[in-house]
Amino acid sequence: MNIFQVLSQGKSRLHETSMSAMLGYLLDSGEDHGLGDAFVRIFVSKISSDLLKDILTQSFINSEVSLEEPYQLEDRRKDIDIQLSFLAGNHTETHRIIIENKIKIGAANPTQLNEYYKAILQDDASIKNLIVVFLTPNSSAIQLEEEFDNLKTNDGHGKNRMYWDSEPNCSSITSMIREVLHKEAIGEINPINEYMRHTLKAFIKHISSVVAHPSNRARRFGIDLGEIIAEASIKLHDGKSYRVVQRDSSQIQVYNSDTGDKEVARRILGKYIDENNLDIQYNSLNTRSIGKQFFIAVDGQVQEHQLATGIQGEDDAHLVD
Repeated sequence: MNIFQVLSQGKSRLHETSMSAMLGYLLDSGEDHGLGDAFVRIFVSKISSDLLKDILTQSFINSEVSLEEPYQLEDRRKDIDIQLSFLAGNHTETHRIIIENKIKIGAANPTQLNEYYKAILQDDASIKNLIVVFLTPNSSAIQLEEEFDNLKTNDGHGKNRMYWDSEPNCSSITSMIREVLHKEAIGEINPINEYMRHTLKAFIKHISSVVAHPSNRARRFGIDLGEIIAEASIKLHDGKSYRVVQRDSSQIQVYNSDTGDKEVARRILGKYIDENNLDIQYNSLNTRSIGKQFFIAVDGQVQEHQLATGIQGEDDAHLVD
């Protein structure tokens, strides 16, 4: 049993705040996980900044985590997902890392990361040794790249991109957890109790199957009745894209193309029908009948396009702009 995957079923699935809580728990060297500073030391070592080199020379890294830390930017509240503070012997903060966590590509906001940074400066313009970490799925999606690139830091500060999961030897949370498990196995760190060891392995599996591949998430929730016989990609006037699926059981499903989340098929199809003036009276139909007529209409549009252009299309999938 994987407790993370159990808790991720249906409407109870783990969201960004839950993932941040687990990561913050591991990064806090004073928590009861039994890892001491082993995980936070690896985390710091993966950040390419000279601002943190003094921390790694300490015999024990005293780190403290706060979640959803509130700041103010002008008259707007800004909550930092994870705030990681490093403390000296007198309990004063010497360095700070703030982590903005995205588990969905579609959650990217081109101005958000820079606004969070500005909010911290508004609170303390003289803050030193500050690193902003942007933690995302392993994706080069333009919206994620734009949010990270728009962050401009001052001298004495830095920024770093990390991934939840990625290729070996990259700055990813899964590779860091594996490194902790390896160090324990060869005796470089103190033994980890069995419960915590299994929890770490379960978290790796959860990250790899859910966060790292958001397009696969929706397929695990609910029941897929039958094989896919047709599918179409559609875009609404608000710019959002969706994947519409028809199964041989006549089941109709709609997925958000950015996040992979399952949407209410009737609502999305109704919007598309209205925006494209399709002759489908969907208000008097159930979802399966709406989907059936939708694919008939889509098929007709594709065939008309093929006749007009001389392009031969595939029979098992249709793409609609």
